[in-house]
Amino acid sequence: MTRDLFDTDQFLSSLAHDRELAVELIDAFLEDCPKRVAELTEALGAGDIVQGTKLAHSLKGMCGVVRADVLGRLALEMEHAGRDGKLEVVRDRLDLFTGSLDQARELMLRFRNNG
Repeated sequence: MTRDLFDTDQFLSSLAHDRELAVELIDAFLEDCPKRVAELTEALGAGDIVQGTKLAHSLKGMCGVVRADVLGRLALEMEHAGRDGKLEVVRDRLDLFTGSLDQARELMLRFRNNG
């Protein structure tokens, strides 16, 4: 499961083993992702499924860049549920996303700091 949360080997391989770039991307992810999650939470609270779907799509892309596969799958599920107008499903997946994000964040920080 750890590899699915953040696959360091796949991540580094996708960057031609450029550790400096990897750290920059992790830093950007760790800064931007919580903001997107907060915006998504706000959109869902307001019942704005269109904005929620856009934010889920953005999260999906961000997760793909850092090879956080579990998070990417959950973001994809949120995006599809949003397109289908299933607000409760989006909220449910967001809860799972935020729980997994905490774990992925720890793995990313460990990778970042043990260079």
